[in-house]
Amino acid sequence: MALLLVLGTLSGCSGGQGQQAPGSIDKWSFATDHEFSVRPDGLPELLKIYGFEFDDIKIMDLGVTYGALKDGQVAAAMGFATDGRIAAFNLVNLEDDKKFFPVYNPAPVLRKEVIDRYPELEEILGKISPLLDTETMINLNAQVDVENKDPKEVARQWLLEKGLIKEEAPAPTKGKIVVGSKEFTEQLILGAMTLQVLTDAGFEAVDNTGLAGSEVVRKALTTGEIDVYWEYTGTAWLVHLGHEEPLTDSEECFNRVKEEDLAKHHLVWLDYAPFDNTYTIMMRKADAEALGIKTISDLARVINEGKRLGRNR
Repeated sequence: MALLLVLGTLSGCSGGQGQQAPGSIDKWSFATDHEFSVRPDGLPELLKIYGFEFDDIKIMDLGVTYGALKDGQVAAAMGFATDGRIAAFNLVNLEDDKKFFPVYNPAPVLRKEVIDRYPELEEILGKISPLLDTETMINLNAQVDVENKDPKEVARQWLLEKGLIKEEAPAPTKGKIVVGSKEFTEQLILGAMTLQVLTDAGFEAVDNTGLAGSEVVRKALTTGEIDVYWEYTGTAWLVHLGHEEPLTDSEECFNRVKEEDLAKHHLVWLDYAPFDNTYTIMMRKADAEALGIKTISDLARVINEGKRLGRNR
């Protein structure tokens, strides 16, 4: 059995193509989006902490990594822990056994002047967060990414099921609120929820969702281009507030981000959702099982042993 595995490894195609026998990986290609490849809590520090290197890094659009891994274009990929494609594509999250990744609980963030003008926004938007647990968010993401449903319709059906909006929204009688979001599925769903509860409450909700990455959306908020978007606590702590040490406790991270962002940037964080959309490192389930890889440390060990024995290209 061991001989077959070695032969398979030596003859396997680069990136561990899906047509090869499970575990036949001779080139460890890794798929990531650009942001994860450069951010301080991203790939460079992860490789340093776990002590290994991939043979090749492939930069691609966010969301493409799941399909690239499923189709065998790469041997491993980054993703988000609540993405519905992980189970649907028969992928597996590797355990972050060194607790490298910080917590990423999302919450609505507004400029203080906006919440001062419309204090009722805290109650209106605060109805969403407590209902978004991990299972719920995975299901909502899967409806968009696997079943190809529209994020706005997915958000609307969920809000109706939870009794958070009515079938027919009233005519706007209150002020204009511009809603932003990042460009990936989960953010589009959260943005759509925000737009619809605001509309249901009588606000003129303007859709400016689907902006680019974290820096772009944050700048849009602080410059007044948008009035509210959902940000992740870990992103704010490490990227926007510039801290180097990640926080791994949800409550501590939220409280420290909330306090510092208000004091320094006049931004108000409303209550956070219980789901934690932290980064994850994924493999195809069949490859991981064939190679005995359950954790990122296991992955590092297999790659480093392959290099030592000259099996990797």
